[in-house]
Amino acid sequence: MALFLSRVLTLSGRRDNARFFSSLPQFPYLLMGGKKLGESPEGKIRKHRLFDPTTEETVYSKEKTIPKKLNGQPLVGASQGWIASLENKDLTVHITDVYKPWLSSSKVISLPSIGFKPSTHATRVSFSSSDPVQDDFSVAAKFDEYRLSVCRPYWDSKWTHIETAYSLLPASDLMYSKRDKVFYFTSFKGNYMASLDLTNNFEPEYQHLRLRNLPKIPEVGWEMLDKCFMTHHLVESPSGELFFIKWYTQCIHKEDKDGDLEFIHSNTKRFMIFRQDGMSKDFCYTEDIGDLCIFLSKSEAFCLSASMYPRLKPNSIYYIGPRLGSYNLASGTDRPFTFDRLGDPSLVRTPFWLHPTDPIA
Repeated sequence: MALFLSRVLTLSGRRDNARFFSSLPQFPYLLMGGKKLGESPEGKIRKHRLFDPTTEETVYSKEKTIPKKLNGQPLVGASQGWIASLENKDLTVHITDVYKPWLSSSKVISLPSIGFKPSTHATRVSFSSSDPVQDDFSVAAKFDEYRLSVCRPYWDSKWTHIETAYSLLPASDLMYSKRDKVFYFTSFKGNYMASLDLTNNFEPEYQHLRLRNLPKIPEVGWEMLDKCFMTHHLVESPSGELFFIKWYTQCIHKEDKDGDLEFIHSNTKRFMIFRQDGMSKDFCYTEDIGDLCIFLSKSEAFCLSASMYPRLKPNSIYYIGPRLGSYNLASGTDRPFTFDRLGDPSLVRTPFWLHPTDPIA
């Protein structure tokens, strides 16, 4: 434990007289990059640009010092408000809460090197705790198309890499269940669901993912969805309900008068959400998740009670990628947010929702 604790670096936030939000409330925010303001002996001084889904506006954090050990490192994933980055030279993983705008001081935790060059850009990370400094926590990540990587920093000095068969390949999701104390993921085609209990010899257990009460959609509608790109996501509600989500997006291209490709973009066509039955463990289709709202991005999906966060819309999904918007489950209405106000290049680099897990500092 002493070895692990020695890797924790605490940073202090800076203040100035510019128009920064010195004490942003603790809401979910979308990280949209930042701007360099200067340098200090500890690292670069930056302010972070964020999207506030409650007001649908861009806001800025106060000044933050980004430590030198994080300089130039790509951000590879986010879970419970913490963001993971990867050192390009020695492949060390760092996790930090420096991007949480409501914190006045931040921490960086250095995990062991993963030992190989990642083979996928679709990195996913999941933490078993929102306070990895105080808690005995575990990390699961997908750095490779054929393996899951797990680490228990208080116990292990290295990552354990778990081989998976291609047909059972973890796809776009990876989540930790506080209710069941395991990591969950789905197969590449969404036919299987797997659980990984790190107290059980690091062996995933697979089961068929059974979907019930499929929505009544005309045949032409199913044909349209079959042509869409689909990703699968798992998310757990604050009360411990488990949901399985299908996200359908459609690629749209436009040609100029000479037939040359002018642009390509994708639109969200539909979400389907299934709630797990507590008895049968089947997942049943629903268009009503009540007061809940779900946040999907390249970070670990999370679910909040809308009534706890004024102006969040219940029974909705807030998403980023391929566009930024919200989707009402009852009406099936997709509402993209205005990109003109957001600056899309930074969204490509840092498409992470930050989970509001800690008290305001």
